[in-house]
Amino acid sequence: YLRHHADETAKAEDLLTNHPGYQELLAPYFTPKSAKLQAWVNTPYERNMSHPENLVHRTSNGIFVRSKSEAMIALFLYTNQIPFRYECALSLGGMTLYPDFTILHPHTEKVYYYEHFGMMDDAMYAKNTYSKLQLYAAHGIVPSIQLITTYETKEHPLSYEEISWVCSHYFL
Repeated sequence: YLRHHADETAKAEDLLTNHPGYQELLAPYFTPKSAKLQAWVNTPYERNMSHPENLVHRTSNGIFVRSKSEAMIALFLYTNQIPFRYECALSLGGMTLYPDFTILHPHTEKVYYYEHFGMMDDAMYAKNTYSKLQLYAAHGIVPSIQLITTYETKEHPLSYEEISWVCSHYFL
């Protein structure tokens, strides 16, 4: 099957990501429903410029992210018309963080942050994760209130079902 149909899949992906006519045709099904939300998405913002070589996974809306899990999160947000920015600068007490996703709630227009922590079986990574969570909390951004978090290890990868469940709870 793959030998005979692999080219068709590649062509479909190319049409959706590289041809403006198809993007324009499908945009109403994926872009935020209000002009105000769409303007927020399109407004330029300061992005994380460190390690651009790690931005290797192209998402359905054409942005590049650092992991397959982030690509799945972006896919859910995009296909459910939930406005987001990827790695948008956030200043907290003189420090600049780049949350994986900054999300504008499609109904309430409140800002949420979504951090996915993908290497929790690495001791140093986990320690940095806890420090980052403390920094958020110290500045009034509380996990499970304004800060959405998901975690994974090699043994327990993040699933699309989990992303769907978490994001549906907050935004749908």
